[in-house]
Amino acid sequence: MSLSNFSEPIVDRMTKPLLRLCLRWGVEPAELTNGLGIWAGWTGLTWLAFVSSLLFVEVGERSDLSLVEGLVGGGLIGLAQWLILRAHLQRAHRWVAATATSWGMLTLLHIGALGWMAPSTPNLFFRGMLGVLHGAYVGLGLGLGQWLAIRQEVSRAWRWVPISSGIWAMAIALGWTIGGELRAASNLFISEVVGLMVAWGVIAALSGIGIIALLDTQRVRRDNR
Repeated sequence: MSLSNFSEPIVDRMTKPLLRLCLRWGVEPAELTNGLGIWAGWTGLTWLAFVSSLLFVEVGERSDLSLVEGLVGGGLIGLAQWLILRAHLQRAHRWVAATATSWGMLTLLHIGALGWMAPSTPNLFFRGMLGVLHGAYVGLGLGLGQWLAIRQEVSRAWRWVPISSGIWAMAIALGWTIGGELRAASNLFISEVVGLMVAWGVIAALSGIGIIALLDTQRVRRDNR
């Protein structure tokens, strides 16, 4: 049996449900494919940028981060996301500057280290609650800066602010809880890094969904002109 004969039934099983969903939701298959491509690129690049930032930013049990570390970490993440946004926004470069600047300002408030910080408490309940509270603050700060960068091009761009805040609250709480569980089991600090990597993945994946919604609004706005 040839490879094509083996793969065709599998492809049919994957595509037919997607086509049915497209018909049910009134979405063109090409739009769905394009959206999945944007989401996959955004998610992968954002997560890799967080991981790459470990070359410049050290994970630790501290709430402070130097201004340079904040600018570099934020700049790497903004640059990775710009690679996706540049095909859809004329002034996508503003996203890079906004992300780096926002993270730099957050370092001055001693909460910019949150993306690379592990709480000192071993209590999982407190870890989750602190993750929700502090994550919401950081997501709010980043969302405000990024909103300023895209508000002239994207209709109702203000929605990105609560989206960012909610994503960060959920992701940091989950990452800190997982890191705490793994550390209690292994007694190794590297467990905290694993927890943060999970949080970065959640941030990347959920923000990818949010950015698709914003870009779709921007596309509709442009088509109606």
